[in-house]
Amino acid sequence: MTITRYGQPCPLCDELLLLDVLQVRSAQSDFPTAERITRRRCPDCQTARPEPWAKAMRDRYGDA
Repeated sequence: MTITRYGQPCPLCDELLLLDVLQVRSAQSDFPTAERITRRRCPDCQTARPEPWAKAMRDRYGDA
């Protein structure tokens, strides 16, 4: 199951990042057994400043 939640502030504008989180669940448990962030988004910076956004994400998290 994929959910979206807020994360740390954006390195370019200090708004909270939107995190797409993949939750792995098992049939034996009501709670997620593992979570993995699949994408980080800042709608304003990602569209208005794509090159600085990609560089900031690579520098901070190792992804774009």
